[in-house]
Amino acid sequence: MMMRSSRDDSSCAHGGVYEDGPYKAHTVSLEQQRSRCGSKHNHRVGGGAAAATNETDLPPKPLLIAVPKAKGKYPVVQFQHGFTLQNHFYSQLLLHLASHGFIVVAPQMYTISGSDATTEIEDAVAILNWMPSGLEMALPSSFLNAKPDFSKVALVGHSRGGKVVFGLALGLRNSILQYSAVVGLDPVDGNAKGIQTQPPILRFSQHSLNLGVPTLIVGSGLGSLKRNYLFPPCAPEGVSHQAFFFDSSAPAFHFVAKEYGHMDFLDDDCKGAQGKLSYCVCKNGPSRSPMRRFAGGIIAAFLQAALLNNTASFDAALAHPDLAPVLLEPPESYGKLPQQSQSSSCTSDLVTGIPLNSLVGYNLQETDTQAPCRSVNEDNEN
Repeated sequence: MMMRSSRDDSSCAHGGVYEDGPYKAHTVSLEQQRSRCGSKHNHRVGGGAAAATNETDLPPKPLLIAVPKAKGKYPVVQFQHGFTLQNHFYSQLLLHLASHGFIVVAPQMYTISGSDATTEIEDAVAILNWMPSGLEMALPSSFLNAKPDFSKVALVGHSRGGKVVFGLALGLRNSILQYSAVVGLDPVDGNAKGIQTQPPILRFSQHSLNLGVPTLIVGSGLGSLKRNYLFPPCAPEGVSHQAFFFDSSAPAFHFVAKEYGHMDFLDDDCKGAQGKLSYCVCKNGPSRSPMRRFAGGIIAAFLQAALLNNTASFDAALAHPDLAPVLLEPPESYGKLPQQSQSSSCTSDLVTGIPLNSLVGYNLQETDTQAPCRSVNEDNEN
C-alpha cells in the first residue's frame, strides 16, 4: 500500500466546479490479490507502523483511490483508464473529483492488452463486486474518515474505458452494485464504423443504448484528427463521442471541447514510455490543465445532479458554456434529469465561484446570459 499526493484545498472557499473543491483530498494505492490466498502482508503506510492486511481483503486489480479527508459519507465513482494507459496518469483528475466530495476508485486493468475488451469488462465487474465488503477493509486508518455510500455509485471511463463502462451499464456482465450514472470521456469503440472491437457497444441507431441511468459524454474536438502520418486518430470519427451520444437514451448530455485532444484529460507530467507516448500519438491541445479542469468540473456537476439531487452547478454549466475553462461547442442534450428545474438559474455562482455580474476576464453581454444548451429533441421536432 502506498500513500500518494495530497491536495490541500480550503474547506470553505473554492472556485466552483472547474476549480479545486471544498474538500482536502489524498490518494492511496492498493496492491491486488496474489495467486496464493490467505497469507498476511505488511503494508507500510507513509511513515507510520506497518498494518497487517489479509490477502483476501485486497482488490482483484491494483487500485489508485482518491478520497476526501473530511469525515462523512460520499458517493463512489469507479474510473476506468484508457487503452494502454496507467491509472496514475489521471491522479490530478481523480483528486479534482475527490475534492468535490466523491470517493474515486481507479483500477489498473492491465499492463499490456489486445483489442478485445471483454476481459476488461469482466474485471471491472469483479472490482465493483469486491468494493462493498473489501474497500474499507483494505484502506489505511488515515483514510477511514470517509465512508463510501454504495447506494450512490457512478461509472466513469476514458477512451476504451468509456466503452467498458457502457458495456457494464448495458449489462454485458452483471454486478451486485447498482450504478446511477455513467460518464464517457472521449469514449472509443474501435477503429471505424464496421471495425469495432469486441464486444461491440455502438449500434448506430438513435437512442438504442438504453442504459436506464443519466449519461454524460465529454468529447475532444481534436480526437478525430491525426497527429501525423504515423498514427491513426485516437478517437476516430464514427466510433467516438458523437456516436455514443447519438446512440444514448434520455437523459443524456454531450459537451465537446473544440481545441483539445484525446489525451488532454491526463496529468501534466506522465512518466515512463507510456507517459511519453501519450504526448506524441494523439493530436493535443495547447496544454492539459484547462481540459482536465473542465472535465473534472463537469463530471462533478453532473454527478452532484444525478446522485445528490443538486442540479445548480450542472444547470449553470449548461446555461453558460462560455464560463468553462475551454472553448466548447454548444452543449447538446436528450431530455432532462428528473431533478432539473424547468429553467436554469442565470445568476448562479456555482460554476465559477463568483457572481456572473462581477466576473473578471469575461466579456458577457446582458443578452448572452440566457444562452441555453441545444436540445436535440427540440431540433428534431422543428
